[in-house]
Amino acid sequence: MLQQAGATSAYLRVAEEFEAQFGRDALDKLILQYVPDQQFKPGNLHRMLVELPWADIMTTNWDTLIERAAESAEERVYDVVRTVEEIPAARSPRVVKLHGSFPSNMPFVFTEEDFRTYPARAGAFVNLAQQVAMENTLVLLGFSGDDPNFLFWSGWVRDRLGAKAPLIYLVGVLDLTAPKRKMLEARGIQPVDLLHLPMLASWPENQRMSNAHQWFLERLRSAEPYPQQRWPRPAAGFVPPLAYVTAVTDPCAPLHDPELHGKTPSVDTFRLLVAQWRQNRSVYPGWIVPPIMTSKLMWGRIYHHLHHVVCGLRELLEEERLIALFELNWQLEAALIPLSLVGGKEVVALLEALHLRYSTLPPQSASYFRALVLAVIRHAREENDRESFTRWSDWLETRLDDEPGLRDRLHYERCLERRAELDVDGLEALLESWSIVGDSFWSLRKAALLSDLGRDAAASELSAQVLITIREQTLRGRKDIAAWSRESFTMLFRASVLHADFGNWLENRPISDRFDLRQELLQARGCPGREDFFLLVQQLSQEPPSLRRRLEKKQDFDLGAVSSTLNIVMSDPRIDRLLAYQALRFQEESGLPIRTGNTNLAGQILTGASNWLMDIAPSRAMDALMQVLPGDANKTTKTLLTRSVVARIGLMEAQRLLDRTQRLMVAAKKRVEKGGDNAGFWIDRLKAACEIASRIVLRVPAGAPQLVAVALDFHRNPRLSRRIDLGDMLPRVVVRSLEAATPDERDMMLLSLFKEPIPVQHDEVPSPFDRPDLTERVSKNLTIKRPGPEWDVVVEQMIAALADANTRITASKRLDWLWSAKLVGKAHYDALAKTLWLPEHLERGLPGRTVFWPIAFLTFPSPHPDEFVIDLINSMFDDEPTGEADKSDESSTAMVQEPRDKPDPKSLQKEIERIVRPLKDPSPKVGLPDLLGELTAWLQQSKVQFDADRLNKEIERLRIFVVNHPARHGSLSPFGDPSASVEVETSRLVAALSMRVIDVPEAMDSLRTLISTPCYPLRLEPALPTLVHLGLMTPEDAVEKIKRLFQTPEDGTALLVALFDQYIGGASGGALVDDVFWHQVIYTVAMRRASTLIATLRFLAWMMCNNPTRVPTTEDELLSAGLDSILFETELDMNNGDLGYDPFLARYFAAWLVTAMEKAKRGDPATHAVWASAIAADPLPDTRRARDLVLASE
Repeated sequence: MLQQAGATSAYLRVAEEFEAQFGRDALDKLILQYVPDQQFKPGNLHRMLVELPWADIMTTNWDTLIERAAESAEERVYDVVRTVEEIPAARSPRVVKLHGSFPSNMPFVFTEEDFRTYPARAGAFVNLAQQVAMENTLVLLGFSGDDPNFLFWSGWVRDRLGAKAPLIYLVGVLDLTAPKRKMLEARGIQPVDLLHLPMLASWPENQRMSNAHQWFLERLRSAEPYPQQRWPRPAAGFVPPLAYVTAVTDPCAPLHDPELHGKTPSVDTFRLLVAQWRQNRSVYPGWIVPPIMTSKLMWGRIYHHLHHVVCGLRELLEEERLIALFELNWQLEAALIPLSLVGGKEVVALLEALHLRYSTLPPQSASYFRALVLAVIRHAREENDRESFTRWSDWLETRLDDEPGLRDRLHYERCLERRAELDVDGLEALLESWSIVGDSFWSLRKAALLSDLGRDAAASELSAQVLITIREQTLRGRKDIAAWSRESFTMLFRASVLHADFGNWLENRPISDRFDLRQELLQARGCPGREDFFLLVQQLSQEPPSLRRRLEKKQDFDLGAVSSTLNIVMSDPRIDRLLAYQALRFQEESGLPIRTGNTNLAGQILTGASNWLMDIAPSRAMDALMQVLPGDANKTTKTLLTRSVVARIGLMEAQRLLDRTQRLMVAAKKRVEKGGDNAGFWIDRLKAACEIASRIVLRVPAGAPQLVAVALDFHRNPRLSRRIDLGDMLPRVVVRSLEAATPDERDMMLLSLFKEPIPVQHDEVPSPFDRPDLTERVSKNLTIKRPGPEWDVVVEQMIAALADANTRITASKRLDWLWSAKLVGKAHYDALAKTLWLPEHLERGLPGRTVFWPIAFLTFPSPHPDEFVIDLINSMFDDEPTGEADKSDESSTAMVQEPRDKPDPKSLQKEIERIVRPLKDPSPKVGLPDLLGELTAWLQQSKVQFDADRLNKEIERLRIFVVNHPARHGSLSPFGDPSASVEVETSRLVAALSMRVIDVPEAMDSLRTLISTPCYPLRLEPALPTLVHLGLMTPEDAVEKIKRLFQTPEDGTALLVALFDQYIGGASGGALVDDVFWHQVIYTVAMRRASTLIATLRFLAWMMCNNPTRVPTTEDELLSAGLDSILFETELDMNNGDLGYDPFLARYFAAWLVTAMEKAKRGDPATHAVWASAIAADPLPDTRRARDLVLASE
């Protein structure tokens, strides 16, 4: 009967009759029995079917093979609809079981009655099918097209949509007759009869149906559109591979890498690469900045073929080379690679050869030429080639024709060039004249430049408008990567603006959150702008990759085993740090501001890139750092602009940097004086510029006078000179400028500084609102080479200023320097004595409101005899002065009261506690070391005489202090250990007391008792030579302590320095002790003991200058060898970051020592000669200052 019917209706009739005979339950059980669903697994066709991007899959099959295949689909997630109730919750793509599903979703639609009542009983499924058919193209696979329900709802769609009804494809080995084909076509069904496949006859008959359907599914797979976010990688292959279909090349996909053979000439290989680049450029998705991983991939491909690129270019004729260089430059631009790494010279050479024939070039070639000119303009800006930048910019300006994108790019390049030059006025003028007619994203780049000028309100308004415009221009219903990429960076800009708006943080939070959600969506669509930004920030915050050395050594696993690698071909260090170059271009292309408000955005990228490039390309690094100009300049420059970096900067580049900072200073000052909301922004820029200029000037001595003049100009400006504004920065500028200047220029600079009016300081502790004195940090090592009468005027002005309480403190600071420089002559003594000891300024009987310790008043001229001053100071150490002594009586003719009588011995403990009040506090106070140091200085004063009683008293006072002092803390403060200074100053006091005992042997027993007190903070190392001399310690014990002190220095070598000071003062411990001491000193230099080297060099330099005969000549050879090693280790081109000591400070004191040795005719003449050459060639002034210091002492 079925064969006679030959139609679907026959099957339905049989099912209908079976149900009538045996009942519905029997029919359902029969279906379940003879269709064992779980015994079958999804086949290859099922898996291929569900992997295709169908909107929905509708099936009339009862089995679960399709949905089980869908569960393992990797890229598709299907919802399965088995009943009407599941329709609302399901989302596309769906597997819709129209006729029921195993095992329990019954009744299974099978009989004629099931089909007749289906529209009424399963109306929701019918409606769903009708809706799907109206909205999509249907493909009927393994389906006869005779299904009554299909005929019903497909007919309903035709009735409603008529000729606009979507076409339905019926696919299979159909073997249709002509009438049936026409009938199907009349119903809007297009048959795809696989019977006519050429390979069908070659397949086994029992596999033809299956293979034909596989062919069809593979044919659909092979037409998969290229995913744009995959660019520039070619289309992905198929898994499993296509068996019956050859994949069709997608014209929108990039090309595969050319297949190369070992014998292929470079020029042919290069031509293949150019063809690949041309195709890839034509299908570029339109990212405003490609994803970082894409850029890295592009560079990797270029770098892999770099040999063929370089060699191939040489063999091309000019016309073909123009095309090739255009394509190469486009690839480099997309990869964020500067032209200086590849092709820069070739591009410049071609432009030079063709520019006179530009008017004869075909339109396309002329377009390529202009693009390359723009590349050279950018290259010139990055390389600081201002002449080339100006030349080609002017050339291109008149040949832009009707290319708005090119015009905007040129204008942007000019803005970036002015920004790099810190030409604020020039940049503002360019921004005002910039009328953008091309891509709206140029407006975002303009907004970023406005932020760089502190115009945050204008930048915020413009960036908000850009975001609106980009979203309006986004193509709907398409993968518009070009628009999404622009939107991603614009939202990042806007998010930083909202973040900087602290006052409206709560109101802005929902907007920021929505930005985050949108960014996550755009990243999934292949536009990871925000993630790329934070990835760059994170990567650049790490330490830069180490540069390869010619000979590299590495510790192997086995004990003592070391492997060495000799790198015959050294890589370009710029390649090792390529990420930094890419980051700099990323910032320029992304339109992200360096900062907005108080939020540092792209400045993080520039700072990180500067750190990566500072040791290989200091010019590029400084360009990046100068653009950031952080408000906290000291913190940033301390890390990046080190002394080593400044020394590596070329002289011309350093001069350019100094000119740029001074240009910024002028512009910033003008804007601060104008006032307004962004005055604070320009104050921060001034601070940064001052800090950078003060460092760069060390490399440009000729710029020092001008920089001091700028500092003086700022200091005279009440708006700039307060400490809270710019004031704290200005003395630093002055000190470094003086350090850089030549001796003659330094004299004039010092004179101009000291002639400045003294700023008022009301309190002893400076206020943030005070104006600092520009001379407050001037080193006493500086001397006036040729003092003239103008300095007498300065001294007289300082003495007069001592009379005024508002200027007395600062005037005393200046007089301290003038006295040290020997500029205060005897002609000034009477006036100085009178003004210094004015009654209204006396405190506790001594001149007050000065920077001098009491001991200093024995050095300065005084209206009183030394004995009077000595007794007065003695009274300070003995006890509190009387209440009357604390007061000044203007009507009294006596300047001070007589010192009080000596205190009773019973009050000794009270006196000790008064002098060192922190004794009762378990944490030593900062002032305690100063008190101990003052007492030490008093003991070392030769004018003060100590008899036995007095000396015994001082020794006992120290002993009681030591016994009663708290123990050392077990844990150290993160800000240092203040107890260490107490220990060192106590040791110095012991040494001073020991020296006094030499002349007062009656105090020997008291000293013996003191040194036998094993209590903290008592230390004896500085007193060792004297204790041996006094017989209170054996030479052998002293030698062991000296060796231990050199080998394991404590407290930052301070105890060792205290020992050095004793030898400077003439101490000696006898032959054995002195021989060991000097050997340890020389050995420290010879072996460059890092912890003690600097202090030892300083000590030796002083001794060679002032008392060379004390340094044994037997150690000269070893000392010269050590100095040779120091010179080698501290060379600028050496990796001296791991020396353990400051290489610049070591060179300074070593130059001082070498010059003193040469002057004393000591040491190896060859060492002197090598050092003399190094000093003359030193890019920094350190070693020359040390040399001049020695020579000036002649």
